[in-house]
Amino acid sequence: MYYFISQYINDLDTPISNISISIFRLAFSFVLLIQTYYFIVEDFITKNIVDPVILFPFINGLNPVSVKYLFILSYIMLISNIGMFFNRFYRISTLIFTCCFTYFWLLDKGYFNNHYYFMSIICFLLFFLNNKCSFSKVIYVPKINLMALQFMVLLVYFISGINKVNPYWLFDFQPMKHILEIKAEITHNPFYYKEYLPKLFSYLGLLFDLGIGFLLIFKKTRVFGFGLIFIFNLINFQIFKDIGEIGVFPFLMITTLILFVNPKGYLKIFKLQKITTQIKPSSYLKKFIVVFLILQTLLPFRHILFKGYVDYNGIGQRFSWRMKLMYKEADINYFIINKFTKERFAVNVSTMLTDKQYNNLKYFPDLIVPLAKKIKLEAKENFGINNAKIVCVYKLKFMENSEQLLFSPKIDLSKIQTNTLANKWLFDLK
Repeated sequence: MYYFISQYINDLDTPISNISISIFRLAFSFVLLIQTYYFIVEDFITKNIVDPVILFPFINGLNPVSVKYLFILSYIMLISNIGMFFNRFYRISTLIFTCCFTYFWLLDKGYFNNHYYFMSIICFLLFFLNNKCSFSKVIYVPKINLMALQFMVLLVYFISGINKVNPYWLFDFQPMKHILEIKAEITHNPFYYKEYLPKLFSYLGLLFDLGIGFLLIFKKTRVFGFGLIFIFNLINFQIFKDIGEIGVFPFLMITTLILFVNPKGYLKIFKLQKITTQIKPSSYLKKFIVVFLILQTLLPFRHILFKGYVDYNGIGQRFSWRMKLMYKEADINYFIINKFTKERFAVNVSTMLTDKQYNNLKYFPDLIVPLAKKIKLEAKENFGINNAKIVCVYKLKFMENSEQLLFSPKIDLSKIQTNTLANKWLFDLK
C-alpha cells in the first residue's frame, strides 16, 4: 500500500502541458466577467451592503469600507477580471479579483451561497498553481496543477451526491416537489405539476452527482459524461433561473469540462511550436495543495461533530455543498420588552432586512442573535429603552414536518453568546 501511495505522490510531479488549464482559465474568467458586469450594473453594493440596516459578516469585526472605496473596489475587481481574461499580469489579476470578490461575500452571511465559495476556491487555486498561459509555445507544469482543479470539481459533485442520501430526498422527494410547485406557479406551466417529475429529478440528480466523477475519470465514458454535464447544468439553469440564486453557476460548471480533455488534443488543434518551457515542481507548493484539498474534503462533514440535523439547525450547513436540499417556511415575530414597564413592542424585521437576508433568516439560525442585538441597540438609541429584552416567536415548518417553535419565545436573544459553533439554545427537530 505504501508503495502505491508513494508512486501516486511521485506521479504528481510528472510534467504535462498546461494548455488545458490555460483554456479553462480563459473560459472561466469570461463567465466570471459576465457576473462581475451584472454585479456593477445591478448596483449590488448599494442594495446589499450600503442600504441594509444590518450586515452579518462571516468574520467578527469585518465591516465594509466607506461607500466610495466599496465602489472603487468593485471597479478594481472588474479590471482584474478583464486582466484574467486577456492574460495580462494573470497572477496578480487573479489574486486581486479573488480578494475583492471574496471580501464582498464575506461581508454578509445574508446573501452567501455555495456558488460564490466555489468561484473563490477555483480562483485561489489558479493563483497558486502558477500556470503561465501561452498559445505560441508548449509550457509544461507538474501534473498536480491539473489534478488539483479536476479533484475540486469532482469533489463538489460527489459530496453534493452524498448529501442527497437522506430520507427527505429519497422518499419524500423534497425539496424537488416544492421547487417544481413554485416553478409551476411562477411560469404558469402545468408541465411542472407532473407527479413523476419530483421522483425523476430527485433520483437522476442523485445518480448524476454520485456517478459523474467516475464517468469523467475513465476515457471510455468521458464523452458520455460531457454530454450529461451539459444537459444537467442546462436543466438546472432552466429550473432555477426564475426561483433561485443560480446565476452563471451552471455555465461555470460547463467550463470545467475543459479540464478533462486530454491536453494532447489541444496541442494538435492549436499547432503549437516545439519551443517548450518547463516549470519545475515545488515540494512546498505540492504539500500545500494536498493539505488544502484534504481540508476541502473534510470540511463539508464537520456537522457530524454536533448534535442535531444539519439542515435544520444550520450548524455546518455552509461551505458543505448542501445545495437545494431543503426548504423552510417560517413565521418570525420579534418583540422588544421594556424590563421596567413590562411593555411589549412588536418589531417588523422585514423592513430592516433585504429580501435575501430575510429569506436566509429562515435557513440560517446564526442570523437570529445578531439581529436581536441590533434591535436592542436600536431600541436604546431611538426609543430610549435601556436594558431591553429581545424575544422572538419563531415558528418553523421544515420540509413536510409539522410547524414547531425553533427556540423558546421567552429567551432573551440579545444575551446569547455567538462565539460557539453549537446552537444549543435551539430545539431539536421533532
